[in-house]
Amino acid sequence: MIKTKQIGVFIVLCLVTGFTTALSTDVSPTTSLAIGAQHDHGTQTHEDHDGHDDTENNQTKLDDHADHAHEDSHAEESTHKDHDGHEGHNDEEGVIRITPSVVEEYDIKVERARRGKLGQTLRLPGEVVFNADLVAHVTPSVAGIVVEVTKSVGDRVEAGEILAVLNSRELAGAKSEYLATQARLELAQENLIRDERLFKDKIGTERKVLVSRQAVRETQIARNLAEQNLHALGLTNEEVRAIFDAIDTSLSRYELRTTISGLVIAREATRGEVINDQPKQSPFIVADMSSVWVNLTVYQRDLARVRAGMHVQIEFGHGIPNASGTIAFISPAIDEQTRTATARIVLHNPQGQWRPGLFVTGHVAMDESASAAIVVPRTALQIVEGKTVIFVQTQKGYEPRQVRVGKTNATHIEIVKGLGRGDRYVSNNAFTLKAELQKGAFGDGHAH
Repeated sequence: MIKTKQIGVFIVLCLVTGFTTALSTDVSPTTSLAIGAQHDHGTQTHEDHDGHDDTENNQTKLDDHADHAHEDSHAEESTHKDHDGHEGHNDEEGVIRITPSVVEEYDIKVERARRGKLGQTLRLPGEVVFNADLVAHVTPSVAGIVVEVTKSVGDRVEAGEILAVLNSRELAGAKSEYLATQARLELAQENLIRDERLFKDKIGTERKVLVSRQAVRETQIARNLAEQNLHALGLTNEEVRAIFDAIDTSLSRYELRTTISGLVIAREATRGEVINDQPKQSPFIVADMSSVWVNLTVYQRDLARVRAGMHVQIEFGHGIPNASGTIAFISPAIDEQTRTATARIVLHNPQGQWRPGLFVTGHVAMDESASAAIVVPRTALQIVEGKTVIFVQTQKGYEPRQVRVGKTNATHIEIVKGLGRGDRYVSNNAFTLKAELQKGAFGDGHAH
């Protein structure tokens, strides 16, 4: 019995030993490590977990440091690029540095601030009107029907140019009368020559010669009257003589011609219209725009101060160039309705830029003037961010300096504060510096 139990134990040990050997041979190192790890789970797992947290924290710190260094490097590079891109712009806030070539290109003028006098001016409203001495109402001197219109509003015409053609029965009658009297005169002259020859040959009588001479004189008078009638209808000497050459053409043709050179500013004639010699409206109005009048309204309170010969600065506005002139005429009577007088300035207008109908403001220079500490032209002042500034030239560039203004007239203004005597300031084209200040560049955005 005991021997049997020993044999069974021996068999069990052999089986266990074989299973263990096979297990050791088939399991991989990784599996063994896993089994070992599971076997020591109580201690080893806790240690691995702590080590993993430490490593992860250290890696996060390194990544954060690297990111921070990258951002610093990127910011430094961006700053460096921005600095390179704006190199040569404004060295400090508000100071503009430009090259002499830009100053010359934009015609920037610099002057020294000094004392001066402000001439007092009187502001008067006014209007541009046609020069009445250079306006022609072109009307026919005979009645007729319009058969052709050659010019319209806006066309430029020269003196003597045809504006329209009329068919006039009255003109045809006058021309016919002239031709008839001329033919009778030629016949009377032939009769006189014949009677004088017969009298010389002792065939005719002296009484016959006297009658023929009287007939010639009477037909000469009739012919002269017919010719004067044609001149009264507007025909020139050349046109009268041309009647004989155009005897086969229509005698009723009347050419309406302009008497002055200029622009057609009104046209009422239309084809087929009947026009008499005294129309209610002129068929054409032609105006010479090389000269216009500016009529200023002078109020009763200012009449004693305004005189002929005073200099006037005329302000048009809306981008229209200003003008200057002198008062040529002041109306002797006051208008009963407006209670104002009219001061007239004659302006030469060769370019035609001052059109009749424009409203203007006239600055009449008075004789009196007021002294001021600093006087600058109006063109020197600019508005920047709602402030009145003047660009002052310094060693660093052009500095916009806020100023306070005082008395003013049409062209100059007094500086009460902000500009000292002797300071060099931009007096012309200061708006160029204003644009540079606001945009930081001329034209394409790069500093000069």
